[in-house]
Amino acid sequence: MNWTAGMTEAKEKKIETETGLAFRANKRGRNLAVLAAVLGFSGLFYLITIVRMF
Repeated sequence: MNWTAGMTEAKEKKIETETGLAFRANKRGRNLAVLAAVLGFSGLFYLITIVRMF
């Protein structure tokens, strides 16, 4: 009986680590998207400023 409880616990830990890795991957992708947006907007404002000088 104790043997099966240990297996169930091991499966739950494995599932938890897999979902944790998926969560980190999703969060990293979201962070990279935000970085791209911030860089894009700052570049856009820079170009607008350069164009308005002429």
